[in-house]
Order: sequence, then C-alpha cells, then structure tokens
Amino acid sequence: MSRRLIFFILILIFIPSLSHFTFADEITSLQGDLSAQSAMRKGPYLIYPGSNTEMRVLWQLFDTDTCTIEWGLDTPYSLGNSQTVEYGNDHQHTFLLTNLTPGSKYYYRVWAGVEVFHGSFRTAPADTTTQIKYIAYGDTRSYPSWHNTVAAEIINTFTADSNFQSIIISVGDLVNYGDGESDWDNEFFNPTYGHIQSMLANIPYQACMGNHEGSGQLFVKYFPYPFVRARYWSYDYGPAHFVVIDQYASYNPGSLQLQWIEDDLAATNKDWKFIYLHEPGWSAGGGHNNNISVQNYIQPLCEQYGVSIVFAGHNHYYARAVVNGVQHITTGGGGAPRHYPTPGMPNIVFSAREYHFCKIEIDNDTLHFKASKTNSTIIDSFDIVLGAVGIDDDSRGEMPQELLLYPAYPNPFNPTSTISWQLAVSSPVNLAVYNLAGQRVAVLVDERQPAGFHQVEFDASELASGIYLYRLRAGKYVETRKMVLMK
Repeated sequence: MSRRLIFFILILIFIPSLSHFTFADEITSLQGDLSAQSAMRKGPYLIYPGSNTEMRVLWQLFDTDTCTIEWGLDTPYSLGNSQTVEYGNDHQHTFLLTNLTPGSKYYYRVWAGVEVFHGSFRTAPADTTTQIKYIAYGDTRSYPSWHNTVAAEIINTFTADSNFQSIIISVGDLVNYGDGESDWDNEFFNPTYGHIQSMLANIPYQACMGNHEGSGQLFVKYFPYPFVRARYWSYDYGPAHFVVIDQYASYNPGSLQLQWIEDDLAATNKDWKFIYLHEPGWSAGGGHNNNISVQNYIQPLCEQYGVSIVFAGHNHYYARAVVNGVQHITTGGGGAPRHYPTPGMPNIVFSAREYHFCKIEIDNDTLHFKASKTNSTIIDSFDIVLGAVGIDDDSRGEMPQELLLYPAYPNPFNPTSTISWQLAVSSPVNLAVYNLAGQRVAVLVDERQPAGFHQVEFDASELASGIYLYRLRAGKYVETRKMVLMK
C-alpha cells in the first residue's frame, strides 16, 4: 500500500472529529492538508465556453495518470462519467460537459487516483431570459491571503443567493509574475487558500489578460477560452453580451481587434452590453495613469453601441467614473497591494481604497450595481435603466432610480472636495454647506436639474479648519452628510 493511500485513509478516519466545520470547510481543509501528498496540482476549476448547454472543467496533476469525471443533477452523479487523459506536455486534463439544460444546477466530481474533488455550477440561462446576476472583480495578484478573504465573501454571496452562482468576470492580473509557473502554483491555485479553490470549483472564471500575465503563454495555458485572435473574444449570457478586450494586442485604428470589437458590438442583439479589459480609461490615479486608447477608441464605440459598463482594474482600489452615460468601473481590489486614489481625477464620482468585489443584477430593463467590501458593507451602488426618458429608443441611457447623495471625496480635504449626487427625476436642487453652528457658509447649487448624475467642487480656501455639513434638497428629498476641512 502506497504512503499516499495510507495518508488518505488516515484523513478519512479523522474527518468525523471536524464536526464543527461546515461541509465546504471540510472539503477545502482536506484538500489543503493533502496538498503535499496530492496528485492534484491545480483545480478542478471551471470556465464558461459561451454556450448555455456546456461547461468546461479543467485540472492539472503532478504526474501522468488517467482520471475519471462524473456529473449529474444531484450528488449520485447519475448523468454520466468519462475517463480523461492528459493533453499537452504538463499533465493537464480537461472535459467539456455538453447537452446540459440551460439554467440548471449540476454537480461533478473528479477522481485522481484515490482522491476525489467535488464541485458544482449553474449553466447559463436560456437565451430569452431577462434576469441574471453576476460578479466582477480583479487584480488578485501578490497577496493570496487577501484574495482568499475576498473569495470567501464571494462564496457567501452565491451561497445566500444561488442566482449569483453564475459567472465571475475578472479584469486581469491574476498573479504577480504570469510567466512563472511558481506564481500560478503559489498564488492562484494554492490549495492552502481553500476559499479560492472552492470558488474556482463552483463558479466559472471569465478573465481578461492583465499586464502581470506577461507574455500570456501561461494565461492561455490555464484559461483556454475560445479566443478570436490573440486573447480577445466575446460571449452571451442571458440578456447580456460581454466583450473581452486584449490590451496587449493592438486595438488602435486599423487594427484587427478594434474592427472586430465594432463588428461584434454592432452584431449582438442583446439589450445589455459590457466590456471588460485591464487598464481603465478613467480611474482615480494613485497607481497608473488613465489609458488614453480606451478614451479615444473604446469610449466612442461604447456610446455608439450602448455599452452600459466598462470594467477594468490595474489600479488596486474601487473607483467609478461616468462619461457620457457610460459607467467606468475600476475593480482592482481582489488581493493586490492597495493603491491610494488621487483626489480630483476627471469624471470620478466615487472611489475607495478597499478590498472588494462587485455584484451586478439585471432585472428586465433595470440594472442594480453594488460594490461590496469583504465584511459585506456596500461602498457604492447605482442603477441603470434602459430606454430612460430623454433617450432615443435604440440607445442606452443611464438613469438612477434612487435619490442619492454620495460621500464627498476627498474627505478630510484641503481645500477642495467633490460632492456628487444622483436624481431619479428632474427636480429643483439646492446644495448648501453649513458650519456646526448651523450657519450657511456656501450655496453650491440652486437650480432645477435633469435626472442623472451630478457633481460640483467645493472650494473651502476661505474657511477655517473644522467639521462642515453639506445638505442636498431635491423636491421632498433631503440628505445631510459631514465633511472635514483640515488645513
């Protein structure tokens, strides 16, 4: 009897003593404890190939071996089983599950020798569905312990609401040195970080390439999406169309990629369109500059073809910019060392130096967006409504359904801070600043404003240091927040 088999049997004997763990904790703990002896090097993990009747399962062993995968609608895995053999030259395995039912939950397990690894997934919904939920985040490199914390909250999210067990879109920089096998082993696929591995085994991971992926050879090796060319492609998911851009292949005017992006956006009939890439066109500074190519070449296509959100990372924080109705989200808080946002960057309505992820819910013609910290605190939210008042029928308009006054940024400040708000309908607006004695020290806005997002800069050069209150009145709506001037 091999030492590996003896070790596995001993682990099984002692599992009952772990009764204070949940079942998921027991699985991830077992995988972590077996890591030194396990045949499994990476995975299993999932990628969505773009068809709502398919799902791809991938894994990698340390040595050559034949594996078995089983799957079903329940844990007896009664729908089918198949032996797999490795492909390539590095002990990789993959299996494409086909003939699945859209919008259904499936369970699978992979046998590698005497070890078994479990997972589950939900197939993409029917093409005619009008409701989906999904998750977005990125920049998971360098600090896998923080990534593991983010992954734990993602798992909590789709455990509490099974509709979030759909897809994760990642805006790149999965590991620190993407051309080094050791970083993929130690940072991204390390069984010590059980929440990351459980997340990957239970929800498809749809990533674009970041600059830290280097040449992209190992990125493509471990994430073999059905690329058009280079590392760009697109796919549908229910009512949504996703365009994945490769910023490390040309997308300048005249390039194959830019022409493909325009053709792809023009061809889709989906109501909701999203782009994700790594380097943002508009972000909050403090790490990397805004990407001018995104501003000059991607933004015009977003406006022309009604892209609702452009997701990016690169800067390690959360930030949101609004440019001509297009939301530009920087969601680089997946685990990388955090950057400090720079005050006063153009078009930014909110930023936060937090580890986080984003939750997106589409309900017919309305999109609800929330950015969540790892303790479930919501740091930013907004709504988008298709075909809002004042927008042409075949274009996309961003129209909030709530009246919200955002935290001033920066805060504390010296001497200027930006105040942002959103209106559901056109309203008379009064925005004024008061000291703690209740005396009005400034009137920033006093006019009727249209529905949508608004912002104004408050200059406190003539005021003394201290705490001030800014109050927004819009129709019957009144909200007051604090800001601190520190000179």
